[in-house]
Amino acid sequence: MHDKVTMINLVWVTLMTAMVATSATFYVKDSNDAKFYGPPMAARYHSFGH
Repeated sequence: MHDKVTMINLVWVTLMTAMVATSATFYVKDSNDAKFYGPPMAARYHSFGH
């Protein structure tokens, strides 16, 4: 059986790994779906020449 410090470190590393993996998954999903959120910020909303 490991001592308390080792067990706390293992639990902490496991939780941090899970949180980073979750964040990366959300980032990849959001970057793939970004085109469905509307026009880009650089789009022209007013065309004065027409």
